[in-house]
Amino acid sequence: MSADGPDITVAVDLGTTYTGVAWMTPRTPIQVISDWPGSGDRNERKVPTTLIYHGSGVVSSWGFLCADDESSMQGKTKHEFFKIFMEAETLAGAQQQGLSGAPASTLEAQRFCTDYLRQVYLHVKDSVESEIGRRDLGGWSGMRVEFIFSVPTTWTSLSVINTFKDVIRNAGFGVEGPRHSAEIDLTEAEAAAVATLKMSAVTLGTGSVFLTVDAGGGTTDLALMRVTSANQQLPQISSMHPVSGVGIGATVIDRQFIHLVVQRMATYPEIAMALPPDFPTQLSRSHHFRTLKHKFGERAYMQPLFRIPVEGVAHHFSHPGLGIENGRMIFSIHEIQALFDQQIEGIAKKIIEELDWLRDSGCPEQVQHMVLSGGLGSSAYVRDQLQQRFADFPHPNASRVEVIRCSDPQLVVVRGLLLDHQQKAQTGGTASVLAARVARASYGIIVKHPYSPVLHFNEEIVTDRYETDKKWAVNQIEWLIRKGDVIYPNAPLAKLFQIRLAAGELTRAFDTRVVVSQSEPSFLPRSMKQAGATKICDVRSNLDGVSQEQLILKHKRGTCFSRGYTFYICEFEIRVIVAPADLRFELWFAGQKFSGNHEPISVTWDDEGTKVKG
Repeated sequence: MSADGPDITVAVDLGTTYTGVAWMTPRTPIQVISDWPGSGDRNERKVPTTLIYHGSGVVSSWGFLCADDESSMQGKTKHEFFKIFMEAETLAGAQQQGLSGAPASTLEAQRFCTDYLRQVYLHVKDSVESEIGRRDLGGWSGMRVEFIFSVPTTWTSLSVINTFKDVIRNAGFGVEGPRHSAEIDLTEAEAAAVATLKMSAVTLGTGSVFLTVDAGGGTTDLALMRVTSANQQLPQISSMHPVSGVGIGATVIDRQFIHLVVQRMATYPEIAMALPPDFPTQLSRSHHFRTLKHKFGERAYMQPLFRIPVEGVAHHFSHPGLGIENGRMIFSIHEIQALFDQQIEGIAKKIIEELDWLRDSGCPEQVQHMVLSGGLGSSAYVRDQLQQRFADFPHPNASRVEVIRCSDPQLVVVRGLLLDHQQKAQTGGTASVLAARVARASYGIIVKHPYSPVLHFNEEIVTDRYETDKKWAVNQIEWLIRKGDVIYPNAPLAKLFQIRLAAGELTRAFDTRVVVSQSEPSFLPRSMKQAGATKICDVRSNLDGVSQEQLILKHKRGTCFSRGYTFYICEFEIRVIVAPADLRFELWFAGQKFSGNHEPISVTWDDEGTKVKG
C-alpha cells in the first residue's frame, strides 16, 4: 500500500436515474461494482436511483429491491429523480409544471439523496471489503480510503455544491475512519472528457479538438477540449471554454412517453378502469420499454411497429382505439422517433452554441470528433441523427466532424474520475489528465490599498494605527481570478497577507472576505461600494502556536517631534484552490502548509453569495 496515496479510491456518479460506482487500489485496475442487491445474476453495473419509504418515513427498499417492493405499496411512497431537485430552480420549475412525485422542498430532496447514498455506501463498503479480504478483519476503517464524486455541469452555484457535500458526509462517505476522506472532484462533462482521452479507440493527436456530450438521465453536459499532450502514458487535455450543461436527458423521454399513453387513454375513459393503476407510468418503467429506448436506432432492431407487453391485463385483451393487441400496446416507429427527436434538437442546439463560440472567438480549430456518453448518449438513434444533422448542415468549425460513442458510455464518468486520480498519483500530483480549465466566474478578496485621491474618491478611508501619516482605502477588491481565465489545477492561487501587531499582542486569527462576480472581466468592480460583487464566504486563518519570535520585527526610530514605535508583522499566505465545482482554501506560513493541533482554516459561507451562479 502507498505511504502517501490512498489504499483504496472509490468513485461515485450519483445519477438522476441510475448510479454508478467503481474503485481501485494502487495494485489493481478499475473494478466496477456490479453485485447490487436485487439484481440477481444480471451483473448490472449501475443501480436505479430509487427509494421506497414506509409510511413512518423509514426506508423500505432502494435500487433494484424496489421492483419487488412495488407489489405491496400500501402505505408506502416511491421517490425517483430526487438528485436534480436539490437545486431550487429545478424544483421550482417542476412544481410549476405540476410534475408528480417532485419533493415538497429542497430539504426533502436532500433527505432522499442522503438516505439513498447511505444505502449505496453500506453496500459498497461490504462489497469492497469482501474483495480485498478485510470483511472479517476489522474492515476498511483503518485504511486510507478516498471517495471522489462528480457533479452535474448544470450545478453552477456553490450553494448546491455545499449542500451536496453535507449529503455525502451524512450518508457515511469519508467519516468512518480517521484516514477516510470525501471530496467533489470533476464535473460530469470533465470526467467524460478524461475518459474519452484515456479510453477512446480514436487517435487524438496533440492539438486535436473534441467535444464531449454526456447525455444522461436528467442532464446533458458538454466540454470543449484540446489535447495538449498525446503521450500515451501521460496524456493531457485543457478546456477551451467553460463547461456547460442543459436539462435534457432520458427522463424527459419517459415523461413524453407517459403523456403519449395518457392521451390515448383520455379518448377512452371507460377502458381505463380495466387497466392497472398508474398504468402509463408503470409501462414507462417496464423492462420492455427500457430495452426499446436502449436499442432504438440499431439496424437489426428497427421495425415499423413496436409491441410492448402490458402487465396486469389478460394476454387476449385487445382494444384497437388504445392500440392494444393481445395484451401488447403498439407504437409506430414515428411515435418513438418523436420521443427522441425533441431531445436531439435540444442537444444539437447546445452543440451549435459551443461551435458558435469557437467561431466567434476567432479560433480556426476544427472540432474533429463529438464523443457521446451517458445513457441517452449511448443510443444509436441519437448518434445517427446528430451525425446526419452535421453532415447535412456542416458548421464552419466542424466541417467534417465524426460523431462517435465512447467506450462503455454509461460508466464513463466514474472511469474518468478514477483515471484522472490515477494519473495524478503516478506523477506526484504534477500531471493530471485535465491540465487546465476555464473559470466560470471571477473570485476576489477584500483588501486595503494605500490611499490615492484619484483612485479612491468616495471610498472609505482609515488612518494607519502606527504610521499616522499613512492612509488606507478599505473594502477594495483584489481579483485573484477573472471569468474566462485559465486555471491550472496544480498551481493554486496564492495571496500574501501582512498583518501588523503591537508588541505583546497575542492575536493569531485573521478573517478574510472572499467575493464572487459574474460580470465580464472589463466591468469588474474595484471595491464593495460598486455593484457587481457578492461576498461568498469569510475565511478565518488560525495561526495559534506561532510565537513572537516567528514574527517580523519592525522598529521605527523617533524624531524630535515624534516618538519611536515597535510593531510586528505576521506574514502568511492563503492559497485558493478553484476546483471545477468547488472552492477550497489552505493556510501557509513560513513556506509550509500550516497545521497545528487545531483546524487552521475555517470557512463561513454566505447564504446569498453561494447562490451566485458560477
